[in-house]
Amino acid sequence: MIRIGKLSLILGIAIFFGAAAVPGAKADPVSFSNVVALQNSGNRVDLFSNPGTTLVGPQISFLVDITGNLAPGTDYSLLVTYVEAGGATLTQTFEIPAFGSIPPPFTQLFTFTSQAANYQGVMASLTIDIIGSAPDFVIPSGPNAGHRVDSYTYHFNVAQPVPEPVSLLLFGTGVLGLWRKKSARRKRRN
Repeated sequence: MIRIGKLSLILGIAIFFGAAAVPGAKADPVSFSNVVALQNSGNRVDLFSNPGTTLVGPQISFLVDITGNLAPGTDYSLLVTYVEAGGATLTQTFEIPAFGSIPPPFTQLFTFTSQAANYQGVMASLTIDIIGSAPDFVIPSGPNAGHRVDSYTYHFNVAQPVPEPVSLLLFGTGVLGLWRKKSARRKRRN
């Protein structure tokens, strides 16, 4: 009987210390992924998989997926920074949870208007960072796949849409019509 009592005591102590040694379950930190640009044609362009792609502006909308669990007592916000070559830095900040009440997971939509886009295109970048969570992005592929970083910057070009030939034809016809009308007025005066 004494052996069973000692064995039970040793087993109880091992279970107690074993349970104490197991780290507490940690919630997934708040993070972002799947940043895509929405194009007028309805296409979605994954910015990570298509670095240096050309997006058609002047207005460009983006979607970013926010996931994870909110730690009590921590303030979170999504900071989005858009910069064009030679242009001003534009920033937008969004509350997490969304609208103060929608916790992750959710998808945030935001739009920037290009100030310098032309037909040839201008270099631009978009930096995504979650304030209050670090690291907040897992690199999905490439040589650094799986590494966690505190923010991520996407690089691309922004271009104005090239007018369609039919639009140019209509514009030219309108200008020609105005010119003929003005010429006819001059002839009537003389």
